[in-house]
Amino acid sequence: LAFIRGVHRGLHLVPVVLFSVLGAWVVATLAFERLHILVLVVGSLLTGVAIDYGFYLFMQPPARPDEDYWEKVRRLAKPLLASCCTTVAGFALLLFSDLPMIRQLGAFVGAGLLCALGGAVLYFSTVRHAFLEARAFRGGRALSPGGRRALRRGFMVAWLAALPGMFFLTWKDDVRELEIPATELKREDARIRALFGDRADGTAYLTRGGSVAEARDALEKFHAWLRTTGGAATEAVSLGAVVPTAAAHARAVRFLHEEAEFAPRLRAALVAAGFEGEAFAPFFEAYARHAAQAGEGDVAAAVRALHAHLGGPLSALLHLGRPLTWFVTLVRPAPAAAPPPELQTVSASQLQSLNRVFGRYRQSALQLSAIGLAIVGLGVLLTYGVRDGVRIFAIPCGACLGIFGVLGWLGQPLNLFHLLGAFLGVCLTHNYSIFTATSAYQHEPPPVSVRLSALTTAASFGVLALSGIPVVRALGVTVMAMVLAALVAIELEHLAPLAETK
Repeated sequence: LAFIRGVHRGLHLVPVVLFSVLGAWVVATLAFERLHILVLVVGSLLTGVAIDYGFYLFMQPPARPDEDYWEKVRRLAKPLLASCCTTVAGFALLLFSDLPMIRQLGAFVGAGLLCALGGAVLYFSTVRHAFLEARAFRGGRALSPGGRRALRRGFMVAWLAALPGMFFLTWKDDVRELEIPATELKREDARIRALFGDRADGTAYLTRGGSVAEARDALEKFHAWLRTTGGAATEAVSLGAVVPTAAAHARAVRFLHEEAEFAPRLRAALVAAGFEGEAFAPFFEAYARHAAQAGEGDVAAAVRALHAHLGGPLSALLHLGRPLTWFVTLVRPAPAAAPPPELQTVSASQLQSLNRVFGRYRQSALQLSAIGLAIVGLGVLLTYGVRDGVRIFAIPCGACLGIFGVLGWLGQPLNLFHLLGAFLGVCLTHNYSIFTATSAYQHEPPPVSVRLSALTTAASFGVLALSGIPVVRALGVTVMAMVLAALVAIELEHLAPLAETK
């Protein structure tokens, strides 16, 4: 509203955004059975990216009064295709990530950008006079050339001062930063856990196997490890105590078959000790039936029958099913060391393990992002040549390095979502740099469409910066700061020397 004339004509930008989001949703839901909620959050903010092509195409004035629409499209094809294709290529590389959410994000963003460009080109071909005029502001260039040079030098000094902060960057991969802050909910959770005897020094372990026998044998080894590691002070409770191991059950079956005189001798011993023999008749009848039917393969059936009669908390101590069966062991106090992998046992309190997985995902995303940005940069160099390409790509890269340097000086630990924000920010700001380069070649100031795109994107991600969820806030702050830093660099005519090479 602040930048355009004819607000009603600005509604022509809405279909471009809808085409982008709809295309992204269709591709993502076709490719993946389930989508992570953050993919939809970040994807919805693609309106800040998708509308860039609409702004640039719709707000670019005709080169001459009689220029038709398709002639204008051919004139703007190079920056539009360069910005879109290089960005899509960078995001397409995220499809090789180990983290499903990152793969989904790569597909969502890539499809959305392609649909945005295609939708913008086709839709505006149906609009009469496909030009959205910008509002003219009084005053022209408010800064004198000397003042602009001073600001540019000050900006460069600030950037150089920020760079050493990158040496102080630290990474903190904490899965709890994905949680929505809920103090009352956590307090109530702690109260209920205390009522059930849950204590901070206790841990639940899950011992798994492909079958009951395999899980029970692994549980036996785990309990032996507990006795060795934890010592006499360790208390362990498990339903596995009433389930025999495969070896113990095999010995019991052999005993039933080989010691046929055991039942008569036991009956005689009980009578000799003064007990009434008839009182034990039901036991000996059941023993005889079991001895006649016992086999080494009936443990699983017996355990299933036992599990069917368990209720309440006891039923949670054992899980039967495919592909895994597991026993739960409650240990207090828990050993500091994690069980070895060969014990097939993991702690149910998997915070540290999840953090390590989170860290591996971040390292994988860092490698893919670096390769993706290299592809984006190579595309710019091939399109605009080495000399101009370096200047164009210096804006997004410089904004990224500068913002990370500032975060380093502030002591802000980084996580996976700072990295994703940086990757998204570089792809966004490299679009602005390419669009500005086209104007610089024609000895014109940065186009209004770039300012409008950058400000709307910064505003949308600025909303995320107010989130109470740490990772969402990290994403919003990173992208917003990078977009604003790149816009300042553009406004200070970083690409003005390109006109000299034209």
